[in-house]
Amino acid sequence: MNVPNMSYMRDKVEQQFKPMLQLLQADLLPNGRLLAGALDLVIAHYEETFRVMDEGDRKLCWYEFCLTPEIFRAMDIHPFLGEVHPAVMTFGTPDVCWQYVDVAEEHGTPPELCVLDKFLLGALLEKQMPSADFIVTASAPCDSSRIGYQMFEQLSGCPVYRLDAPADDSPEAHAYYAGEIRKLIGFLEGQTGKRLDPDRLREVCEESNRATAALLELFELKRARPCPHPGIVTFTSNMAHLNALGTPNLTRYVEFLRDDAIDAVRNGRGAVADEQHRVLWYYVPVVFDFEMNDWIEQTFNAAVIVDMLSSYFREDPIDTKNVDTMLLGLARRGLETTMGRVRVSAAKLTERFLRDYADFGADCVVFPAPVGCKHVWAWLSLLREVCRERRIPICAFDLDWMDSRVRPVESIRARIAEFFETVATV
Repeated sequence: MNVPNMSYMRDKVEQQFKPMLQLLQADLLPNGRLLAGALDLVIAHYEETFRVMDEGDRKLCWYEFCLTPEIFRAMDIHPFLGEVHPAVMTFGTPDVCWQYVDVAEEHGTPPELCVLDKFLLGALLEKQMPSADFIVTASAPCDSSRIGYQMFEQLSGCPVYRLDAPADDSPEAHAYYAGEIRKLIGFLEGQTGKRLDPDRLREVCEESNRATAALLELFELKRARPCPHPGIVTFTSNMAHLNALGTPNLTRYVEFLRDDAIDAVRNGRGAVADEQHRVLWYYVPVVFDFEMNDWIEQTFNAAVIVDMLSSYFREDPIDTKNVDTMLLGLARRGLETTMGRVRVSAAKLTERFLRDYADFGADCVVFPAPVGCKHVWAWLSLLREVCRERRIPICAFDLDWMDSRVRPVESIRARIAEFFETVATV
């Protein structure tokens, strides 16, 4: 029997996600009404991915961090952000991660490679990645992904376009990357046989701006004490953002979250009734422990305010005056609102860390450092010194944020519990 690509994900959507969505919509699961919109967006994204693969009426682009999907939507290309896929597939089924990591390592992948790239390679070998018409990647965020996308290119057999991502945040760097995106447009026009319509790009960017404007308001509301939303809502909504930017459904969902937070702040309602600590969760989530944030909030009366990845969406809107201004805005957004942010210097990362710590009124930091992120470990050594000088309590530990065999849930929770016991006595 000819099994279609992404057979596992097709089953997961039908057998796990859709029943869960019904429970969330009925508010029969914790934070159901806040999480339902995010899961609905994830389901819609995957169903459209399956439809495009099956019907072939649109081109499908597998793209990487350092880009957001507006340019693809404007050209009627279905965007698929590869690096979100492993976290979605692993949700609720950590053994799936083990399977694809093992497949990758059995085929010679170095074990020290980032789990994302090992997962994507294993999934590609097992036909659990979309049948892309082309792949778009960049020279950032890390060496691991540069190795990964060379392997993906050889295995997929489809055209690959690479953008050169600058290593700083200056206006000159953004202008340079806007030029790289302009070159990308030429590649996309060649692949699709369609020209970019500036008016359609403006329409998509304006929709994207509406969502990000609501998100900026939501971030402002997170400064309130008590924090209006639990940490799990921040992480889950960020996953939806990455796949759905530029769509009206995302805008409606973020506006719903913003309005709910306004009501919560107005009425003094918080995620943690007796908020005693405000946690800046600074890096990746623990994908195989979906209850982690709830456990921290309930056990230690500690509100998880924001995580590092979702905090990237604190940038100015895209100027839609003309194509040049839109490309400049898309360049800045691609570089600054995804994992591409970690391409910059340790000094710049520390500057953003201190900004977030102050802006959100945090009083402690949890920093899960993935074993595959070598550059982050280098930065963490410097960041610890900064935290020591400024008397910022920080709980840093190693883990693989998707492969629970490296450091299991029990060990992670024990480390965090020890930290809060210490913080509570200071």
